[in-house]
Amino acid sequence: MHLISDKLVELVEKHSDEITKRWIEHLKIDPTTASYKKNIEYLGDKAKRILDQLGRWVSYDTPKEEIGKQYAEDGIELFRMQVPLCEAIRAMYLLRRTLWLHVETESVINSALQLHQMKELNDRVILFFDRAQYYLTRGYMEEMNRKIKDLWALKQEDTEKIFFSHSFYKQ
Repeated sequence: MHLISDKLVELVEKHSDEITKRWIEHLKIDPTTASYKKNIEYLGDKAKRILDQLGRWVSYDTPKEEIGKQYAEDGIELFRMQVPLCEAIRAMYLLRRTLWLHVETESVINSALQLHQMKELNDRVILFFDRAQYYLTRGYMEEMNRKIKDLWALKQEDTEKIFFSHSFYKQ
């Protein structure tokens, strides 16, 4: 199923380099994303990947399980890179905000259809980022749980006192 906002998605994909550079500049000056400075190029490449494939990520045809697999893996990776979870969430928020500011700046709204296109894209982008953040957090916490068990030779029932029972879904 195609989006009526495909033209706006193409705008983002076409300007992914510019949006990523702007996002990196925000990360560099934002004290709430200090740990990103160590891995800025690598994480910038990941952000560019999101923007380059925005059409796929916001498509009605992309199953949430695909988003789940990718972003749970990213959460594990961020934990292993020692990026605090709060900074990962903040960076995703800043990427979404930077993307949206670019769309607003570059778009001219002359009709109800164009306004509807903006609304549709906004709704789809928010849904994607909400799902990505959920799975990223889940992957991060699952890796944290695994690491805690390994470091202190704890059993599942021990770590469930911190992470609560049924916190993880093995997906």
